[in-house]
Amino acid sequence: MYIVITGDLKSSKKIDNRSLSQDNLKKAIHEVNSNFNKYIVSDFRITGGDGFQGMVSTCDIIIDIYFSLFETINHPFYLGIGIGPISTPLSNYVQEIDGEAFHLSSEALTTAKKKNRWLVFRSNLRNNDLIECIFNFTFDIMWSWTDRRKEIILFYRKHDENTIAIKKAAYEFNIGTRSIYKALEEGKYSMIKYGVMVLENELSMDETHDPF
Repeated sequence: MYIVITGDLKSSKKIDNRSLSQDNLKKAIHEVNSNFNKYIVSDFRITGGDGFQGMVSTCDIIIDIYFSLFETINHPFYLGIGIGPISTPLSNYVQEIDGEAFHLSSEALTTAKKKNRWLVFRSNLRNNDLIECIFNFTFDIMWSWTDRRKEIILFYRKHDENTIAIKKAAYEFNIGTRSIYKALEEGKYSMIKYGVMVLENELSMDETHDPF
């Protein structure tokens, strides 16, 4: 079974600076391919100008990939995730592969756009709807962050999420540690962490039990 991730920028035709948006998307895809190389079955590539697609080997990396895309694309986007078999040989060019996983991913993206959800899952995972729901609640919190709060929280997340990270963030942004704690609190980061923990446990449990 393979995990296909298909994305598309939200209301891309209304983006004022399309050139900058395209540059951000290219950078985001490059970073995902570089940073998550050992989990990628077929590289992520831009499709149709404002879309992208790739194939990964494990579900529990999805949240980290989302954080990476969220940081760099800097524009709301939909994701459709399909889990299933493929009917063609593997290729590093994702557009050369086909099969049920791709059809499910495409259907999921269409549903995400239609129902205005950040992400939609199509799979045989035991708790597919629960997983999808937690993902969407988590992403909804993230997309409510101001640009400043986003910078602080993502910096904290990248630096081990401890008291040393708080001090590093205070130094990086030239503010007091109390302001860092306030940004984390107002950004509901503890809820994000709780949601991510539940998702990782649920996804790893599904893979362990091999629901397919």
